[in-house]
Amino acid sequence: MRAPSRIAVAVFLLAGVAVAGNEPTEELKHRADTATGSEQTKLCLEYAHRRLAEADKSFNDGNVDQGQAAIREVVEYAHKAANTATERHLKETEIDLRRLAKRMHDIGETLAFEDRDPVRKAVDEIEQIRSDLLVKMWGPQAEPKGKS
Repeated sequence: MRAPSRIAVAVFLLAGVAVAGNEPTEELKHRADTATGSEQTKLCLEYAHRRLAEADKSFNDGNVDQGQAAIREVVEYAHKAANTATERHLKETEIDLRRLAKRMHDIGETLAFEDRDPVRKAVDEIEQIRSDLLVKMWGPQAEPKGKS
């Protein structure tokens, strides 16, 4: 009797993940803005990753202004995610922000020289958010060297 219920739960969860992946970006943004606690952290990070993918596509399509606007929104939602992260989710949030910063850096390196500076600044801002999370987790000794 337990096996069918476990299968049903697994199918339900997988269906939920599939629906969330197909959710329109604006709906995801609305959910991220209205959620609370750790759910908001997760949704903000998901939205930031999605906007970063959209920024990459905009840059590839030659829409630099649209890409830069998406990059600014990624940073905004990275801040929201870090600010709403609970003690239990600081490490996961920091790891996710590291992935976000790395991907953003890689995207920035593909841009024309004159378009790179705003992306580099955005990467630096996300790195600062990560540093702040590390200090929250481990104390002042986690402060990166050379930082004043």
